[in-house]
Amino acid sequence: MGGAKQLTFDELERMEINEKMDKAIVKRVKGPYELPEGWKWTKLKDIVTEDRDQISPQDFPDQEFWLVTMDCVEPNTGKLLQRVVVRGKEIKSVKFRFNSKHILYGKLRPYLNKVYAPDGEGICTTEFIPLLPDHGIYRDFLAIYLRTQYVVNYAMKNLTGARQPRVDLNAFFKLPVPIPFKNNKPDLEEQKRIVAKIQELFSKIDRIKELRRQAREEAENLLKAALHHVFSRADERGWKWVRLRDVVEVWDNYRIPVKKEDRKKGPYPYCGANGIIDHVNGYTHEGEFLLVAEDGGFFGPGESTAYIMNGKFWANNHVHVLKVTNGMNIRFLMYYLNLADLTPYLTGATRPKLSQKPMLRIPVPKPDLEEQKRIAAYLDKIAEKQRKLLELYEQTEKELELVKQAILSKAFRGEL
Repeated sequence: MGGAKQLTFDELERMEINEKMDKAIVKRVKGPYELPEGWKWTKLKDIVTEDRDQISPQDFPDQEFWLVTMDCVEPNTGKLLQRVVVRGKEIKSVKFRFNSKHILYGKLRPYLNKVYAPDGEGICTTEFIPLLPDHGIYRDFLAIYLRTQYVVNYAMKNLTGARQPRVDLNAFFKLPVPIPFKNNKPDLEEQKRIVAKIQELFSKIDRIKELRRQAREEAENLLKAALHHVFSRADERGWKWVRLRDVVEVWDNYRIPVKKEDRKKGPYPYCGANGIIDHVNGYTHEGEFLLVAEDGGFFGPGESTAYIMNGKFWANNHVHVLKVTNGMNIRFLMYYLNLADLTPYLTGATRPKLSQKPMLRIPVPKPDLEEQKRIAAYLDKIAEKQRKLLELYEQTEKELELVKQAILSKAFRGEL
């Protein structure tokens, strides 16, 4: 006598999952925009499981763990920046387990947009929410969606905590997610096709960005190369050499440091070792001066920090304030100090400084004043060209990111 086929445990489990999907996902919810026919909005909670599988690594002191922290994941792209492997005894707190089926969503400071799809088993900080996509949901499709600007904005509107803002999980799991459907079930193949198309287009954009990055590096070296070309021929050109003390007056006695919390906002630049760091109500100097960093920023050729201030400004004690005199052009001197290797004049082992006396011994070239002006004007043109190029590359970088967001917008509107 024939009977019904006995189903295996795996088959029963799949039937249960399919039934869950049919009941949970098919239910249409309201989304932020209209979707084409065949697509539906569903809540995140209906297509993922929050998989908080905890582990105390200290219980396994000699075992090595792949540990993913927030610092390991690149913002916006979800790329792994570093693969950290540590022994259990070195990990002091509870972690979550994950594997290659999970999505790790960074709930801390969601504007950082850290969403990672791991390629193996490991453990992660509890600042990540381990999400396990349900049957019919392609993990990479969902991970890419969670990196979109819409999701970032949604998370930022639903925060808890002031000092350590985190996404409100109750709101987060109500996040509307657009899913392509076929025969009243999520269309897995369409999700995979969309992901492949996104990856293809992003790969081309990343190639453009890499070429731009290389061009940017060349632009950043433009002024440095010009400086080297000019000043490396000082002896060949028969330029006279003098000490810095012969062509400057030191106005350091007027410097006054002000703690950040004590600064009163105002119209005057507040100057430090690496340039203008604030604007305050009051000033210590008035006129045209050359400012040279006393500490930080100059530990080799081309790394020194010297800049010009003209007008009223406040100088703190991390920068020397010099009035240029005796037939020396201030811009010519600035350019030279920004090329020269000042390391022989630094003092202090733990925190090297350019103290006043060693600084005044620095040798500087001194051609006639008209030659200095001509060279300074030439270097000004190179510096301006470099500035414009770097601005152009920065703008291009922003535009390429906007192109990526436009691609994602089309992808999750069913238009890709």
